[in-house]
Amino acid sequence: MAKKYVNYRVGGTPEKKDENYTVWSNDLLTKLIASKTVIEPNKSTVGHRLMESEVVYVILSGRGLMEVIEYTNTEDGHGHDPSAGIMHKDEYSLSTGDVILAEEGDYIKVANESDHDQLVYLRIFDKPGWRDRASKSEE
Repeated sequence: MAKKYVNYRVGGTPEKKDENYTVWSNDLLTKLIASKTVIEPNKSTVGHRLMESEVVYVILSGRGLMEVIEYTNTEDGHGHDPSAGIMHKDEYSLSTGDVILAEEGDYIKVANESDHDQLVYLRIFDKPGWRDRASKSEE
């Protein structure tokens, strides 16, 4: 049964909350995850590599910068060093209404460039990668 969320809310309690950003994720659907991220002024996400997942980012409010790195060593990964095996690197300026399509294997880091306003975006992504990540973090 469908469920309606108002004002970009995705439901659930924060999956991650610290002084830099807060993430809410909703796994009501069987194939997709809806997630909302709020980044505080002059803060950023820690950055992560998309493993077994593709992501659609929709910028709801604020402005920022997205760092996207494509690696030559996609099979083995880069570990915790995002400078190892870089094949291509882009930076995208972000503002309200932007949509970014990120591919499996991309390393993504998002920064809020505002001194005063939060940067808010939705992420829509496939469940297998999220489920794998969630189960590995419990181990």
